[in-house]
This record gives sequence, C-alpha cells and structure tokens, in this order.
Amino acid sequence: MPVWYAEVGAKIVQTMLINSILPYVGLVTGFIIPRIKQGLDNKFSGDPYKTKKTSMAAYKDLYSGAEYVIHFKYSGVLNIVYITMMYGMGMPILFVLAAFNFFN
Repeated sequence: MPVWYAEVGAKIVQTMLINSILPYVGLVTGFIIPRIKQGLDNKFSGDPYKTKKTSMAAYKDLYSGAEYVIHFKYSGVLNIVYITMMYGMGMPILFVLAAFNFFN
C-alpha cells in the first residue's frame, strides 16, 4: 500500500543511510582514537620506544590495535543486501544507498 512507504519506508531509508555512514565512524574509533592514545603515551614525540608503559602486555595492547571482527562486517553486508532486495523495488533509493555502502 502506498501509505506504508510513506510511514515505514522513510524509517528504512533513514536506517540504511545511517548504516552507510557507520564505516566512517568505525574508522574514527578504530584508527584515530588509538593514535591519540599512543600520542599521549609517548608525549607526541612519534617515537614508539619512548613510552610510559611498564609492562610488555600493556605496551602491546596500546600499539597492536583492536581485533578485526569479521562477523560484524559480514552481518552488516547481509543486512544491506537483504533489505535492499526486499524493499528496493518499491524504494529505488535503497539501491543507491546499498551501492554507496559497498563502495565504502
């Protein structure tokens, strides 16, 4: 029914738009914030050997980075494909948002 697309469709498009921006948020939280923490550790000298950490485990935790969780990435791709294929014929903007998301 056309009324459904006006009410629920707008929320689906909004959710897909948010999902297409989330890789950039993940980039900030996964790359920039750890670099700031490393900079605070070595007083922004750029020398990774000048550190305030007193144990090797703490040093490795700070400089090695977080684990790459592939299952979250995979579930996000499946979600985008499913929603786009399910509702895309009624809302063609979903195909554009899905393409934008896959190129991220």
